[in-house]
Amino acid sequence: MINWQATASHTIGEVHRNLPADADLATRKRALRAARPWEFASTSWGRKVWAKHSRKYLEKFGLPPKKATAVEDHLSPLERMMAKAKEANP
Repeated sequence: MINWQATASHTIGEVHRNLPADADLATRKRALRAARPWEFASTSWGRKVWAKHSRKYLEKFGLPPKKATAVEDHLSPLERMMAKAKEANP
């Protein structure tokens, strides 16, 4: 059985060790795409794990971090309906 997290970390670590220290972001992205094991391209879980680890690695070299989504901004359908009703009947 494959350990997705460990395999992704190990593979990205190998890519990092083989790249020159002054490699730019585009070169790092290309190297990660080329080194991605087929398991990470052929399954949805593998793609998610690879994307997470790749992003974490690339953010250290200039990739802008993803904008965090605020949980408190999310309303359930019932909460949206209640808010809409309050707006209609002040």
